[in-house]
Amino acid sequence: MPPEKPSEKSKQRQPRPLKRGILPAAYDLALRWAITLTVAVLAGVFAGRWVDQKLGTTPLFILIGLFWGVGGSFFSIYLQLKKMQEKEEKESHRSEPTGRKF
Repeated sequence: MPPEKPSEKSKQRQPRPLKRGILPAAYDLALRWAITLTVAVLAGVFAGRWVDQKLGTTPLFILIGLFWGVGGSFFSIYLQLKKMQEKEEKESHRSEPTGRKF
């Protein structure tokens, strides 16, 4: 009996499934910061717009909300950086030798 010929479908290259965690840490960090900035600024602007519609003071609270969103997002990024730095310092202290000589 002759060997079977591979079908056309098996000849086509099948895409490999994506693995979790394949993005480098820098891309993950940049994406988190971009989302933080976008969400905070949009939330501030929409909240300011809503207040302006209720009070009839069109540009005032939109601008306040914009600055509030930008400030809040930068504060959030600062806290993330501080947390990363503390984590890095903990890891570096663990890997350092104790200085004892035997």
